[in-house]
Amino acid sequence: MGTQLIQIVEEFSDLIGTDLVDKICHALEIQAVGAMRRNGTVDGDNLVTAYTNPGLMRAFTVGWIGARTNNQTLIDFANSHASDIYEIFTAGSNVFGEFNAPTYYGIDVWALAASIKYGRPEQYLTSKAPFMLQELWKEVAGSYNAYLGNMAGPYDRANARDMTQDSAALALWFWGLVGSDKAPRPNLRQVNLEYDAAEGASMALVMSTVVDHIPASILESLTKAPEEERVIEKEIHENLNGSGTRFSTSWISKSGSVMAGGIEQNETLVRSQQFVPAIVHWASDAEHKPFPLNGFFSLYPTASTVKAVATPNKLVVSYPNATQAGSDTFQFMIVGIPPAWNLAGNVVDGFSHLPCLQVNASAPGLEVQPTTYGSSLYSRFYYNVTYVVPEDFSGIPTVSFDLEYTC
Repeated sequence: MGTQLIQIVEEFSDLIGTDLVDKICHALEIQAVGAMRRNGTVDGDNLVTAYTNPGLMRAFTVGWIGARTNNQTLIDFANSHASDIYEIFTAGSNVFGEFNAPTYYGIDVWALAASIKYGRPEQYLTSKAPFMLQELWKEVAGSYNAYLGNMAGPYDRANARDMTQDSAALALWFWGLVGSDKAPRPNLRQVNLEYDAAEGASMALVMSTVVDHIPASILESLTKAPEEERVIEKEIHENLNGSGTRFSTSWISKSGSVMAGGIEQNETLVRSQQFVPAIVHWASDAEHKPFPLNGFFSLYPTASTVKAVATPNKLVVSYPNATQAGSDTFQFMIVGIPPAWNLAGNVVDGFSHLPCLQVNASAPGLEVQPTTYGSSLYSRFYYNVTYVVPEDFSGIPTVSFDLEYTC
């Protein structure tokens, strides 16, 4: 809301008049005080530095109103907070603490572009936003598979595991950058898209700013299917003291028909159901247009410490700390099975029989449960394949998948 009000003042002050502009600025001063009180520690507040998308917007709004009202306290807070975000960003692989989030990367792009276009020169974020915006798009392009219309996992936060079927704010930027016909997007009547598309006008006003900060080669890659195999490794930092560093690995096949991703982290709290620590995408129906129908299977987060590593044609998932709650099961969701495949009499039974993908699943010492269907997550129904770790199990529980595309 605050960033949108700033855009209205910057773009349309002459249309709304001085009185309304003054009221908006007064509201932004109140908002700034409230934003400054949030520190991720009091009464369950979660706005820590690594919570990137609201953090960027806070630094922008507090700094902007501070500069407009000549309030040095607000300016100093915004600059300090923006400096912390930048330090975390550059500590590892030039990636945000809220890593590889298809929806929230879209908000990051908005916050950075708005900072470039509307931010005051004395704002620290204004000076660093161009670099972070360019690096963000380099990262997106590196993990984006234009054949499947999706970024390779893992995802810190993802309602949409498939941008061609479920709306993600990042995909809206593709509309402006490469055209809606080449952008990953769901059916225009998809409910979540109706919400996200409400941001379209705001995005359009800063689209040229985004274009100016993306190298031409990056833009071109957003529409080209992979021409060679990709292995991507990232180091992700969560805080300023260097603890809690995480590592992600992703793999995209030469054809782009299959890709996988996983994350390695050692934490004490289980993340939300938006967290996708391990995932495999593949073209389960290559004839589907404009993008192949994406099949995917992903690990549902039950344990806080997980090691998921993607390498060419392989994904290995393990729980290094088997004493943690939730480390007694590996729960996988399978989504995106073509209806025609089912109608032809085929049945999903674990990972032994999937359309267009041969999976050799190995889980030594674990007990696989019968496959079930009917539960949903973010309105997507899925098959559940669960491996249980027996009470007398010794060692590190591990499930591995060898992958071969067959269509």
